[in-house]
Amino acid sequence: MLLSIKIVFSSWIYIVLAGAVASIFWIIFNIFDQLLFFSPVFVFYLPYDAFVGFVLSNITAILLGIMVSMNIYVLKHSHRSDTSFASFFSGSTISVISSTCASCSSMGFLLVSVLGGAGVTASIILSNYQMPLRIVSIALLISAFYSTSNKLTKKCSMITRQIMNYNAG
Repeated sequence: MLLSIKIVFSSWIYIVLAGAVASIFWIIFNIFDQLLFFSPVFVFYLPYDAFVGFVLSNITAILLGIMVSMNIYVLKHSHRSDTSFASFFSGSTISVISSTCASCSSMGFLLVSVLGGAGVTASIILSNYQMPLRIVSIALLISAFYSTSNKLTKKCSMITRQIMNYNAG
């Protein structure tokens, strides 16, 4: 796994991309959790009871930044057309959805007004199971990281074997 991180982040552009994506999602998650406010003044407030959610959203934002950079690297450097897009969206989608406290933000009103009874149900599910959904999203992001890391290291080991066979023959 360290080899894949070394391969991807040896270029500064992927480091900048990971930092930018992590920063954007950090801001989005903290706005949805009502920890970061821009109006009327810029305020960041972390109450004691929101600490665990804050830590989980930080982990999610960092993993999202790493995964977006790794997936763009894989897309850019893969020469085969059978690259699966399943790992690209598995953890990132559920992490964004689980970060929204649907009943305590304007997202709840949006869900209720657009979806009616189903919106109320979705709002209740998201507010009751917010922490388990965040843990599931982190697990999905870690499994996507492991899968992408294996793709990169297997590709490198095949290229190394081809070079060694070419030099031997």
